[in-house]
Amino acid sequence: MSFITPSQYRGFTLIELMVAVVVAGILAAVAYPSMMSLIQRGRRADAIAALTAVVQAQERFRSNSNAYAASLGDDGLKLDGALAKMSKYYDFTLASDAFASGYQITAKPKSGSAQAADAKSCATLSVKLDGGRFDYLATDADQRDTSSTCWSR
Repeated sequence: MSFITPSQYRGFTLIELMVAVVVAGILAAVAYPSMMSLIQRGRRADAIAALTAVVQAQERFRSNSNAYAASLGDDGLKLDGALAKMSKYYDFTLASDAFASGYQITAKPKSGSAQAADAKSCATLSVKLDGGRFDYLATDADQRDTSSTCWSR
């Protein structure tokens, strides 16, 4: 009769495997919200870059025509796809009729997109030019000013 000594056991028991799975699950549950927050902040940075591209295009347009473009579809803006990348996550609007000399470009997260969760803190991102003054604006879902949070400088 042969006996199995403890040194001959190999592998993991079911309990050890379940403990490892539970620990991995807890770590994933803690890390997932942080990862999603980083992804949202990255997309927000891309939207800010797109807004900045529109501002630069508006200034080029104004230097050639003595007025700002009235719409984003204006051929003179020559955005070269700056908004195309972010149109999956953000809607961009341009308002120029409310200003004597200026405009406001606004980015809002699309409701069905993965960026919609960012609307709680950064529901709108805007760049407003009125006269010679640029304002960088942001509001949350309750229309409170969140400019300092959303426009990290």
